[in-house]
Amino acid sequence: MTVLVDIVNFNSDASCLPATTWINSLGGGKTSPLYRWLMSYVTYKKRIVLGLMGAAIADMATWNPETLDLINAHPEVFQLILRPFIHDIALLRSPKGFELNFLFGRKSIEREFKHVSPFFLPPEFMLTSEQVHYLSKAGVKGTFINASRFAEDMQRRIPDKPYWVKGVLGSELLCIPCEGKLTLAFLESLYGFDGTGWNNTLLSSDSPRIFSWRDGESAFLIPEGMEREENWLRSESPSIHREFLQDLTTTGLEPEQQEQNHFYRSYPVHSFTRWMKEFRMLGFVQRIQAIERKLERFSIVELGLWLQTVNSDILSAVEKPSPTVRLGLKNRPSLLKEHVIKRSERGFEGEDYLALLEGSLRGERCDHLDRSPAPHIEKVRARIRYLGRLTA
Repeated sequence: MTVLVDIVNFNSDASCLPATTWINSLGGGKTSPLYRWLMSYVTYKKRIVLGLMGAAIADMATWNPETLDLINAHPEVFQLILRPFIHDIALLRSPKGFELNFLFGRKSIEREFKHVSPFFLPPEFMLTSEQVHYLSKAGVKGTFINASRFAEDMQRRIPDKPYWVKGVLGSELLCIPCEGKLTLAFLESLYGFDGTGWNNTLLSSDSPRIFSWRDGESAFLIPEGMEREENWLRSESPSIHREFLQDLTTTGLEPEQQEQNHFYRSYPVHSFTRWMKEFRMLGFVQRIQAIERKLERFSIVELGLWLQTVNSDILSAVEKPSPTVRLGLKNRPSLLKEHVIKRSERGFEGEDYLALLEGSLRGERCDHLDRSPAPHIEKVRARIRYLGRLTA
């Protein structure tokens, strides 16, 4: 029996997920695509450790509270973990910026869900040693790392079993390594309408306990995405036993003593060259960092706009090419066709948010935020209202 802990990052601001598509996925209550996606895990009794960004939760509370009810009604299927409000690049955050993003995320998760595990999934697997210290002080018990997201020389020095990651000033957190090759195995099974690769990768592993990491929004980006994910769940081998984090903490999930001089004990510093490859958004980033020094004086509206500007997918949409994948057909999975998953215009959206924020900080009044029918503005309006409820 292979034990799997399936850790899912759900980022409603993903660079390939247009605001219109995301809002439409929430429409229709129990008939909505998002409700259907969640319900498939209930139907097939497949446990997942669900890492919903606080912004996604705000949107669900606004446009589809039925999805929140569904998650709360099935604690045997969904385990919630801590996330920030916005999927950002933590290496660019000031201490106050990181704290506010984390706190708003935590408040949204704990407001809407009954049972939340004190593990923090960092966006893009980016954390500084100072942020590890902050999380430890905030009561977080553990975090995650994915060696495949780092340079090859670092990969060899990241432990492959749970370990204590060190923060500044003597702090530490339990750190759980995820198996990087399972991300690709999941995507290939999803794209190919064939779960064989996923099963083979898991069942051929030497480890009796495996932690996977993947994006939850993948099914929303491709044709027949829901059918593909349901097929993947339905075809998963019965020899794969899904568990939650707390199930394992009571049965020996303890950091092993490993050679101190061979492994990284701190959280490795992640390169973000993929997000700043050609420095097209360097000026944008510099303007945000200058503004971030004034965070403590921001109104709720300004905090909402600032959170939108620090989304990592603004940079992704500009700097990263649109991925081309090969999709298998439903009844003929061996017949593959190319499909381009287009990046959204999130770069433009980021500039729009930043213009609104800078104008507000100068005391200028603009009705664009109140009246624009644009989906990305509709989204930030709803999130600002939700942040107001969190701070009331």
